[in-house]
Amino acid sequence: MDNFLVSARKYRPLRWIDVAGQDHITNTLKSALQQGQVAHAFLFTGPRGVGKTTCARILARVLNCSNPTKDWEPCNTCEMCIAFQENASFNIFELDAASNNGVEHIRSLVEQVRYQPQYGKYKIYIIDEVHMLSSAAFNAFLKTLEEPPPFAKFILATTEKHKILPTILSRCQVYDFKRIKEKDIVKNLEKIAKQENIKADQEALYLIAQKADGGMRDALSIFDRITSYSGHEISYNDAVANLNVLDQDYYFKFIDSFLTENIQSAYLLFDQVLQSGFDPDVFLDGIGSHLRNLLVCKHPQMQSLFEGSETWKQKYIEQANAIELSFIMSSLDLINEAEVNLIRAKNRRLHIEVLLGKLCFLQRRKNSPILGIPSLSEKKTPEVSKTNSSPVVDSQIQTESSIANTKTDISTKTPISKAEEVKQSTISKVDVVPGPSSLHSIPKLMDLSKIKEKIQIEEKIKQENLLELTQENFTQFWIQFMNEQKSNSLRLFMSGAEISILNNSIVFKVGSAMAKEALRHDLKLDEKIRQNFKADDIVATIEIDSVMAEREEKNQTKKLYSAKEKWDILIGVNPLLAEFKEKLELTVDEY
Repeated sequence: MDNFLVSARKYRPLRWIDVAGQDHITNTLKSALQQGQVAHAFLFTGPRGVGKTTCARILARVLNCSNPTKDWEPCNTCEMCIAFQENASFNIFELDAASNNGVEHIRSLVEQVRYQPQYGKYKIYIIDEVHMLSSAAFNAFLKTLEEPPPFAKFILATTEKHKILPTILSRCQVYDFKRIKEKDIVKNLEKIAKQENIKADQEALYLIAQKADGGMRDALSIFDRITSYSGHEISYNDAVANLNVLDQDYYFKFIDSFLTENIQSAYLLFDQVLQSGFDPDVFLDGIGSHLRNLLVCKHPQMQSLFEGSETWKQKYIEQANAIELSFIMSSLDLINEAEVNLIRAKNRRLHIEVLLGKLCFLQRRKNSPILGIPSLSEKKTPEVSKTNSSPVVDSQIQTESSIANTKTDISTKTPISKAEEVKQSTISKVDVVPGPSSLHSIPKLMDLSKIKEKIQIEEKIKQENLLELTQENFTQFWIQFMNEQKSNSLRLFMSGAEISILNNSIVFKVGSAMAKEALRHDLKLDEKIRQNFKADDIVATIEIDSVMAEREEKNQTKKLYSAKEKWDILIGVNPLLAEFKEKLELTVDEY
């Protein structure tokens, strides 16, 4: 137990080739070493656990290595390399700026820099968490950092680049480290598991990589934790249990419930999620990621964007092929809206259950504005039995018979007065139902089959009048739609939008987030497009264009007036202010 060393330390890379996911950094540094163009100060910045300190140590060893390889890797066998690995090197110093952040600590470092190395070429100072230095310490460090002795090198590392003074940044070569891809983390974990004789499922390793959020150190810490629990065999279920994440199978079941409109199954599944101790926001994040994976797996060109094992990839492709693209996009829109409003919801469970109901009946939204209400075609006309007919029904039959007789009189051209003709016309349109005390005229409902036929005709005409999605047709529609708006701001946002159409995709480029929100929600853009164009799978996206945003910002730039200019403007509006100023002996600033 005393000899145990965590994997993050045990398997810390000792060569450039072992550094995972930072090829843009390692290749640049090796090229600089090969050409002899090594700067005197470096700044390594990026998220935690991505290799900043590791690369700093490798660079320090290469600079002092007696026998570097052709690829400028440290040999790790010479006296310099061994001394550093045993923490016995007098030429490489590692400082923690979090605990040595005062100006006196930097002054002590500056004094040490003046002395030449005892052996080797360079004295190298690795300062970790450099953003923790105080302003006074930064200022004391400036001159030495800009013009150090030729044998001194500085490698600074930080996770918060924005906290470092610009004067420090300008004196360093800045290298931005990125989050490590899940595939690179899994590849490294597989290598370590092989060396430790651990059998690990690829699905479990991908789950660890997702939980690590791009940090190799976090991934190795999670790997150690799960290994302690499961021993020499890591399964997907072990990873799910230890990481407290929701099993992917839940999300597949939820999608199946949505497609079959099985709201009972969706509610029971969500209850299981809550009973397992997961918060609603965790569920929303998970179902959103699941739909995103379905989206990228639906098209072969985008399947490379999927991050996961081949087994899961095939499951996603299988389910994606059974779903329409419009369903995925509409679901993502509803989930995004629910996630934004969840923080304001008093009953968070009810908030998610309402979302589940909408997703279950999402496919009906295109046909019926009211979910769950059967259409008129599903309703049946009640049949009236002649044997059980009521007096009211009998009177109706008699009335209809009299109306028929009246029509017969008309067909035989019996002379009637104008008033009688109007009366008969009125009677033919209504049924006279005798009440207990008086007669009431009640409009008669049309035959449901006629209503259905009328609706079908209207739908057919509507479909025939829909437009083909072309640039010309959409431009005419957009101009007409813009002229219909009463709001000047909406018309301004619409006129400033740049529109491009490719196949069934419409891209709107705007210059601000306010314009994006107005086009998406205030105009009800998706609904309007479906009502006017033929294609059902039209995807409308609204993007904020950086060039347009910069142009709008310049147009909105306000002129700043000096105090004297403001006074001159006020005098021009009200000359009596000059007399007021003289009486009170006031003065106006010149700037």
